Amino acid sequence: MELLSLEPLIWLSAILLLVAALRYSLVDLPMWRQALSVGLRALAIVALVLGLCRPYWLSPGEDLHVNFLVDVSDSVDPDAIDNAADRVAASIEALHPGDGWSLFAVGAEARPLDSPERLKELTAGWREGGPSGGMRGESRLAEAMLETRLAFPAGKTRRVVLMTDGRETAGALHGAIDQLAEERTDVRLARLDTLAEAEASVVSFEAASPIAYQGEVIRLRAKAAANRTMQAEARLVRDGVVESKRTITLKPGEPTPVDFDVEARSAGAARYSVEIVPEEDRFPLNNRASTAVEVRGKPRLLVLHEKPRDMRPLRRALEQQGLELDVRGRLGLPGSIEEMLAFEAIVLADLPATDLSPRQMDALKRYVIDYGGALAMLGSENSFGLGGYFKTPVEEVLPLVSRFEKEKEKPSLAMVLVIDKSGSMQGAPIALARQAAKAAAELLSLRDLIGVVGFDGQPHTISELRSAGDIDAIHGSIDSLQAGGGTYLYPAMVQARDMLETAPAKIRHMIVLSDGHTQPADHHSLAQEASDAGVTVSTVALGAADKQLLASIADIGHGRYYETDDPSNVPQIFTKETMQASKSAIKEDLYAAVRTGDHPMLSGFGEDDLPFSLGYVMTEAKPTAQLLLAAETGDPLLAVGRYGLGTGLAFTCDLTERWGGEWLAWGDCGKFWAQVIRGVLRKAYAEGLLVHAEAHGELWRIDVTRRDESGAPVGGLVWDAAVTDQYGAQTPVEVHEVGLGRYSAEVPLGGAERLSMRLLDTEFGKLKVLHWQRPYPAEYALLSKADPSLEGLAGFSPDTLREGLEPEPQREPVAPYCYFTALALLLAGVLVRRL
Repeated sequence: MELLSLEPLIWLSAILLLVAALRYSLVDLPMWRQALSVGLRALAIVALVLGLCRPYWLSPGEDLHVNFLVDVSDSVDPDAIDNAADRVAASIEALHPGDGWSLFAVGAEARPLDSPERLKELTAGWREGGPSGGMRGESRLAEAMLETRLAFPAGKTRRVVLMTDGRETAGALHGAIDQLAEERTDVRLARLDTLAEAEASVVSFEAASPIAYQGEVIRLRAKAAANRTMQAEARLVRDGVVESKRTITLKPGEPTPVDFDVEARSAGAARYSVEIVPEEDRFPLNNRASTAVEVRGKPRLLVLHEKPRDMRPLRRALEQQGLELDVRGRLGLPGSIEEMLAFEAIVLADLPATDLSPRQMDALKRYVIDYGGALAMLGSENSFGLGGYFKTPVEEVLPLVSRFEKEKEKPSLAMVLVIDKSGSMQGAPIALARQAAKAAAELLSLRDLIGVVGFDGQPHTISELRSAGDIDAIHGSIDSLQAGGGTYLYPAMVQARDMLETAPAKIRHMIVLSDGHTQPADHHSLAQEASDAGVTVSTVALGAADKQLLASIADIGHGRYYETDDPSNVPQIFTKETMQASKSAIKEDLYAAVRTGDHPMLSGFGEDDLPFSLGYVMTEAKPTAQLLLAAETGDPLLAVGRYGLGTGLAFTCDLTERWGGEWLAWGDCGKFWAQVIRGVLRKAYAEGLLVHAEAHGELWRIDVTRRDESGAPVGGLVWDAAVTDQYGAQTPVEVHEVGLGRYSAEVPLGGAERLSMRLLDTEFGKLKVLHWQRPYPAEYALLSKADPSLEGLAGFSPDTLREGLEPEPQREPVAPYCYFTALALLLAGVLVRRL
């Protein structure tokens, strides 16, 4: 027994009054009779108070109430709804006399119905084209399951029969199912068939990039689907004008991609729509989708070349296409990210890595990865491995690497590295020298030979002349190179010459690195002897080296002379010199360009349209790169790749008269290269401005995070924000600061079809433009799947309607019995006193 209220128990204190009355009573009766009378009255008070507490017994009940929820949304086949009505009718007949039921048609709302026949009447009206009042445009199953709980009476077992195709469009079904389970409500599932009539829809439509430049070719990708095989016409529409169309074949169960390549003709927001016209269709509402692209004006490019005048033909061709070029010489690369961000792309046309500081190369890498910049490299004797870019930060953001297939290399090379290991090389210089020697060894082929000689006051054979394929042993020997002692170059050069003179290689080369002044000796005669024996000598002067001596040795030895004050440049110098000495990275002949990939950059240009190349630098494509053009030999010619937020582009031929004369003479040179460059340009103009926008119902919420260059949050900003609808009406928007560096705005959609929002940080000039387009209702998405939350529900059929029930306990009140007991006890107490 349980009590509904405990407050009346306070009246039990009246029993104390009865006990006091017994103590001081003047009634002339035996004590046992007085005590029995008081006891009976006390028990009567207890029974009465207990009745006032409304006690009840729990007893299992067998009555059932069923809520039938029938999904009548447009994604469900009308015949399936009629079948559901028949199943509901059969279930009602199977109920016991004490059972109950409720029937609801579920779509955008839960509409109560008084009979299954009424459900069939609704379906018949919809078949004939009658209005549904928006009822069938959504499947709000979760809301319906929770709202219809009010139909359950007390004291009966509760069961929900959900008849649906499972395509929830507005809520979280798992939450509703869990809530009903906590309330001891059993949920059963009866699956309904989806639409059987022929139907097609646009699944998605988006641009490859939300930002483009005027004149850039934009790739717009649509996906369409159908529930049966059919033909359809896909059309691309801008401003009500069909710009392109094609016939496609739609297949059931899989999206069909449709790509359109269009030119961004004018600056501003460009809105594109795709629509399909299928052979058969049920709902035209889902046959169209739209997207927006922000088109910007003339972009700026920084082009770096050792001889800027060689870039004049390309500069004229690109400027005629609306690109602005700033062509600079070998010292023209900015030293900071801030200065680099003034350009949408940076082109290394003919600039060796030795002309760049490590800080500049790191800045170039960040410019691409962190700030969305575009970095392009053209072929030349100062590019890729030839330019010393092997294993540098610049190579990390290019789609090609300096190494290439070894069997394609030219005659084998024997090379000896002569490295100063005197005390002045202690610390970073000797460590970087070891790194440089290892990189040089990695660039050689299996047919090449390499040796390392270190010198201080005397020569030391660090690594014997051996095959470059024995890379682990070579690296291990190089690691033993330690600084200490004096400086005497001559004996080390003699040892290196002797190693090379007997080497079975067509090319024999020596690289000398020193950072100090050596003891006097006849270095010039030694260099001449080496040259006469077919050994070339290149030299590297580091810091306070004897530059005049080293330069003269390189001149006599028919090699190349390098000088640097920064030890970190040594690895780039060694890799550049290794590639130059091996004469293996350049191919010069007449090579046709072969298309190997599909990309908007190549749109409008067939393989037969492309000119020949007169030479190129041999490289190898990274696994993540997209190879667009190859030479007929199979070597990479044009490749592109995404790295972080930016893009890397590589063209292994050049665009000067040396190798690219045919390209420059081509009538479409400017158009082609402008199209390629626009495809990789930096699209970010709002660094430090992170925006997340999402629509919830009829409210568009915009959350902004604002940080400075160091990543610290920026607070207290004043924003200029306004939203423009499809009719051009502009409405200001208030942006509120909700935390340090965090801001928020809310825009009521108000039934608008599309909106554009300008968000301007008035203090720092950071601008972001957002676009919103109302999608068609999720109810009409053909490829949507049933909610996985339904998988765990038990199935339903009319003949098993009462199976698996857990009886709902019923309350039986006990208060009347308590009142009768109290009355009887009072009468008994009176009788004891009177008789």
